[in-house]
Amino acid sequence: MPSYYIDEAALDLPERTFVDKTIHGLEHELPGGKALCVFVHRSPIEAGKSLRELVKENVALNVKRLLGFEVLAETEASVGGRPGIVVRTRWRNQGTAFYQRQAHVVFEGMWMIFAVSAPVEEQVICDETFDEIVGSIVWRVD
Repeated sequence: MPSYYIDEAALDLPERTFVDKTIHGLEHELPGGKALCVFVHRSPIEAGKSLRELVKENVALNVKRLLGFEVLAETEASVGGRPGIVVRTRWRNQGTAFYQRQAHVVFEGMWMIFAVSAPVEEQVICDETFDEIVGSIVWRVD
C-alpha cells in the first residue's frame, strides 16, 4: 500500500489510483473582521498543456464563477527559482470588492497556485504577504 503523508500523520492508501488535488487554506484576521487569505492549490497537469494554457483556463473559470472577476496584470516571474506566471485580479462577493495575487508554477508534474487575497482596501498587506510567501518558496525534493 502506498503511504500518504500530511503534517499530522501518515496513512496507507488502498491499491487504487488517487490524484492529489490538495488545497491548503490559511486565514489571518484583519481589523474590522476582515480576513487575509492564503491558498496553495496543487493539481496534476493535463497532458500537453503549457503553464500559460493552465493560467488562461483558470482565469476563464474564475470569470464564470466570481462576480466581476477581472485580471489587472499578468507577468512572467520566478517562483521558487522556477519559471512562473503572476496574476493580479479583483472581483466582488456579497458587496465586497476583493483583490488577489496568484503565482502559477509547475513542479514535478503538478500545477501549483499560490494565492493571497483580501478586501481591496487591504491591497498593501495583500501584496506584502504575497511577496514574502512567494519569495520564501523552497522546493522539497526527494
